[in-house]
Amino acid sequence: MRISQTVALFTVAIAVTLGASAQTGNQKAVDAIRKTDQEWMAAYASKSVDKAASFVAPDGAMYAPNAPAAQGAEAVKNMAADMFKLPDVKISWTPTLVEVAKSGDLGFSSGTYEFSFKDPSGKTINDKGKYVTVWKKQADGSWKVVRDIFNSDLPSQ
Repeated sequence: MRISQTVALFTVAIAVTLGASAQTGNQKAVDAIRKTDQEWMAAYASKSVDKAASFVAPDGAMYAPNAPAAQGAEAVKNMAADMFKLPDVKISWTPTLVEVAKSGDLGFSSGTYEFSFKDPSGKTINDKGKYVTVWKKQADGSWKVVRDIFNSDLPSQ
């Protein structure tokens, strides 16, 4: 009886330790995605096409509303370049949820964004909405965007 209690306690201790290790690893990945998401936002805020596009995997895609999918590095660069040409363009976003698959190689962030620019008449156009970004862990340990989609909370006009 004493041996089976010891074995049971030992088994529980190992399970708790392994669970804590998995939780810690998962939390590290969650923190890494959250940090990378905010670094990507800072790259967009700086209006650097190459820097903004560098966060997207070579085969990544972005799905903007009312536009064809930007599939691949060149299309993502073109999409960013077009956006940065808008007068007085500003964009920011905040991840409100970040999760990582148990495998540790895929995750997502979702949250809210704010976007503004001036139209040809000089009127400021404001938008706000939500987004979901799928991240994939790269061989070097970094996280890259493989899919990004966003849409407005504002009613269509």
